[in-house]
Amino acid sequence: MKAQADPAEALRSVPPRDFIQARDALAAQLTKRGRVAEARRVARLRRPGPVVWALNRAALARPRELAALVETVDRLRRAQLGQGDVRAAMEEYRAAFEPLVRGAHQVLREAGTGVTAALDRRMRSTLLAALTDRGLRAELGAGRLDREHADPGFAVLSRGPVPAGFLAARPSARSVKTTRPAPAPPPQSPPRSDSAAAAAAKTRREAREQARAARRAAREARSQALRAERAERAAQAAERRVAAMRRALAAIEEQSAQLRARADEARGRVTGAAESPRPAQSRVAHPEATHSRAPRPARG
Repeated sequence: MKAQADPAEALRSVPPRDFIQARDALAAQLTKRGRVAEARRVARLRRPGPVVWALNRAALARPRELAALVETVDRLRRAQLGQGDVRAAMEEYRAAFEPLVRGAHQVLREAGTGVTAALDRRMRSTLLAALTDRGLRAELGAGRLDREHADPGFAVLSRGPVPAGFLAARPSARSVKTTRPAPAPPPQSPPRSDSAAAAAAKTRREAREQARAARRAAREARSQALRAERAERAAQAAERRVAAMRRALAAIEEQSAQLRARADEARGRVTGAAESPRPAQSRVAHPEATHSRAPRPARG
């Protein structure tokens, strides 16, 4: 027996600004069909934010681009662990990252939603978080991300900070062979060792600075995500209040129409009674007329 389709699937393509109306209409239809449990579940669905909705739609519309982006993320992680060229892997990652972001921007614009700088930052943070977490990656591929996520920081791709020295251009083996200096005399060894130690210390400082910057960016992204979630909850509460007021207004208008109909009916009965003949008044008028025609007595 074929499994019954989930009615909530039809809501995944509905833009956020139209979601509440579409959700309530679907819940009402399910209630009329006697599918009360499904109607209650649909009525509890939360409106998706623009960032999550656009990324889900873009991922479903561009599966090949998403797969290529996932592959570049994995390649970059391996390169940072010493299994490839970091610079080349980074360039591939950036080249694959931007098309999916542009696709999500296009989805929002087609839905009539503008793309602000803050929204773009939240979108990039959520996309990077989804790419570096396998569970979230699966949700994105199925178009089922349910909330925004903070940027995990660039270091998450290698499970540690990326030293700036790893991104520096490396000389080729041929140039190293042709320019290799002659062995230095023993007295010159200490300065060369001091130079290497200074370079290593500089690399460590740069790594620490990058790690601090990544942590600050992650905290800011988490703060933005929390603010966006609070604003979303407030908007949903306002929409529920508006819907309740609309229902109350409809009930008042119906009651007013009933009262007007009753008033019209009462006025009709009063008008009919006023226009009917009055025989009792006519019978009383005749004696007065007879009395007025009686002869006056003669004056003496």
